[in-house]
Amino acid sequence: MEELREKAKNYAEENVINVLKEAFAKVYADGYRDGYKDCEEEIPVDLRDGQTEYVDLGLPSGTLWALDYEKKEDQNLVYLTYEKAREFNIPSKDQWEELYNNCRTHSNHEGSHLLNVTFVGPNGNTLKFEVTGLVNAGGHTDAFQCFFWLNDIMEGNEKKAVQLARYYHVVERFSGYKLPIRLVRTK
Repeated sequence: MEELREKAKNYAEENVINVLKEAFAKVYADGYRDGYKDCEEEIPVDLRDGQTEYVDLGLPSGTLWALDYEKKEDQNLVYLTYEKAREFNIPSKDQWEELYNNCRTHSNHEGSHLLNVTFVGPNGNTLKFEVTGLVNAGGHTDAFQCFFWLNDIMEGNEKKAVQLARYYHVVERFSGYKLPIRLVRTK
């Protein structure tokens, strides 16, 4: 009987390592796949794909503005919380003020509803902001206004955004709301 116990012990020692290796490999692979899936869901579209087109409006700083809001493959707007939006090259308050102060604006309305606002740069090129609304806890709201996040380094849950409605101004919105993003870059 002692010989059988010795054989069982040897068998276990030889095979337990292989069983543990296989189990850990499976756990690692499952975790990797789950993490990758979570990451894909966190940022709904790859905004770093180089597909964003920019327009040169002839601004003094050389800032180029994205021709449109960032969109998913199905052409729906991407709405992000401030925390996610700040990972991208969103405009600063200074860049917004430069755009506003150096361009002529034209707004299109249907009755009392804003449809879009067009900025005409010093060089004649144009940039259009369609109405976007924003997404808060109650769902999609303010559908006849344009919004987008601004880069804001201040502490707190209120972050700067541009609101284009009857007036064009910088407002503070709760950072957990989801707004579209417009990207900028320099020449």
